Amino acid sequence: MAVCRPTMLRELVRIVFVVVLAASASTCHQCAGGVGPRGDLVGGPCDHDRHCADECLEGPAFPGGTCSVECFGDEDCPDETRCVAYAIGYCLLECDHDSNCRNGYDCRLWPRFGELGTTEVCIDD
Repeated sequence: MAVCRPTMLRELVRIVFVVVLAASASTCHQCAGGVGPRGDLVGGPCDHDRHCADECLEGPAFPGGTCSVECFGDEDCPDETRCVAYAIGYCLLECDHDSNCRNGYDCRLWPRFGELGTTEVCIDD
């Protein structure tokens, strides 16, 4: 019968800790950051990628920048966002009225990415 020595036990605990830490650090668009007008995953203002959990979209359609993630369809986007075509697919905040969007953005019908039709998202065209 093997006896578990204290050093072996410490090593086992260290390995388990490293595995748990690595698993929790993996990228998960469904769980990282926030979503909304101040969210660092989708919807919040930015002027550089480092201000977002993933990517900062800038340009005329995104006054003050907006945090987003790339997508191939709605299933790649966090809740309350939709995958739309803007050069490639990006998740943007879904809306049903301008008041759902932050200042400088309007609720507009925009072509979907990976899906047919359009959807309402916060963007400034």
